[in-house]
Amino acid sequence: MHPLGIIGALGEETVGELARGLTGELVGPDDETYNSARDTWNGLVNRYPALVVQVGDSEDVATVVQFARDHELPLSVRAGAHNQTGSAIAENGVVIDLRNIDHVDVDADRKIANVGPGNSTADALAATQEHGLAFPTGSAGGPGIAGTTLGGGIGWIRRKHGLAVDTLRSVEVVTAAGNRLRASPEENVDLFRAIQTGGGSNFGIVTNFEFDCFEVGPMVGGLSVFYPRSTAAEVFEAFREFVDSAPPEATTLCNYADVPAIPGIPPEHHGEEAMVLIGCYVGDPEAGMETFAPLRSVTEPLVDNSGPVPYEMLHEMGTILHPWGRKYVHRSAFVDDLTDDLHEFVLDRTAAAPGPMDGVGIWPMGGAVVGDGSSPFPWAGKSHMIVVEAAWESHDNLAHIEWARETERALRDRGGEGAYAGYAGVEEQEWENWAEQAYGDALDFLRTVKREYDPEAIFDNGLTISPAGEWPSISDRTSRGRVYSFSVVYQTVRPTPTVYSARSRNRSYWLRVSMCSQRMVRLRVESVGQDSFYRVWWAN
Repeated sequence: MHPLGIIGALGEETVGELARGLTGELVGPDDETYNSARDTWNGLVNRYPALVVQVGDSEDVATVVQFARDHELPLSVRAGAHNQTGSAIAENGVVIDLRNIDHVDVDADRKIANVGPGNSTADALAATQEHGLAFPTGSAGGPGIAGTTLGGGIGWIRRKHGLAVDTLRSVEVVTAAGNRLRASPEENVDLFRAIQTGGGSNFGIVTNFEFDCFEVGPMVGGLSVFYPRSTAAEVFEAFREFVDSAPPEATTLCNYADVPAIPGIPPEHHGEEAMVLIGCYVGDPEAGMETFAPLRSVTEPLVDNSGPVPYEMLHEMGTILHPWGRKYVHRSAFVDDLTDDLHEFVLDRTAAAPGPMDGVGIWPMGGAVVGDGSSPFPWAGKSHMIVVEAAWESHDNLAHIEWARETERALRDRGGEGAYAGYAGVEEQEWENWAEQAYGDALDFLRTVKREYDPEAIFDNGLTISPAGEWPSISDRTSRGRVYSFSVVYQTVRPTPTVYSARSRNRSYWLRVSMCSQRMVRLRVESVGQDSFYRVWWAN
């Protein structure tokens, strides 16, 4: 069904009543701003919501949640719109757009910041850096604070000050029931812990984040050096030795990738096969440059742009390297050791990559990420995160998607575990369970919290956590023949009925289909004789 058909079915009076009850703006398919309102960072995603509600405050959020529930419409939450799965946009559904809840209030004396979910990382840093402060964020300036934090927040000061979730003091949340709650170590403790665990927006919609801040910058020690891929063995060994003894002030990463065509890189080196070492030293910039010296002299570099740099600029470079509208797949796993076998594996997979912007990165953890062992992040005890990144602008989507998928799967065969919630991929395969990979042993706890705060599973951030307990019977007669919304993994519409296994999730049915998905469709579901099978027609 077309989004206009959804609006027509709702009726002009119903939609008008919603609009009159809001302080924010309602955007529909006929509005000039509709295409920009439904746009997302990942060029793979092209979804068409029925309504985008650009809310003005938490009361608006509660109103729209209730509206979506009353009319049984798919619901999504848009903050920075950087989730690679496109979960910010509900096909034929209602999008709660948080861009206007964009306050940043910094108490410099107490070193505390209250930040609205409509801010990008760059927005928040601009406000805190005015006071020489920062809280942990992701590594690029473009992504929203909401998605970055709710996924964990692995950034440039992680080894000194931990992850974003480690420095949360409290959150304000609108729940599925429309309640506006404050969650902290003292109030609604389980909800707060679930959000800190990286559970995303599975439990409610956060309308305010309260962070502890730290003295950072404005200048930091910056490492950015490119070596020829032919010297990979020496570079890897130097990097491994550095990481083993690095002070917590030094956070680094090692990327196996081609030299990018970006400002500051001589054109004659663009596209050369390389290994790049990037880092941030929190503290005296000159002390940082001394610390990074061994990584700048492994052999003759192609390019060395290292030096003191504004802390904000590190994040701006991440934005430049990952521009809006390019196609992306990020996958990840955690490992305990940097072995020679891992190095050879990464070299082989990088050589097999279908495009020049595809690569593999090694992100050291440790330091304050491990801390005293109390971090809520499920994989805080692992020494390194391995990130598989595919990025491209051509139409050859499948080659890049499959390369990233195969690389991650092979990495798991070599002992890789877990996943960073924001780097799980764009499509869940039959051989994987994203929720189990991202949340590990914490999943049972998260499912219990989900049952309490979102028992009907109306919130979904791409890594859906199912509520604890039994699902209603799959043979519920009242469900047969009705039309439901599904997230499916298929790029073309099939003209004939197809049978898939399905399971009931209260008022919805969720299917697992094995190919690539970038859309939600409406399907008609009927029983075909066995309790665990349904026949599916493409209803739109």
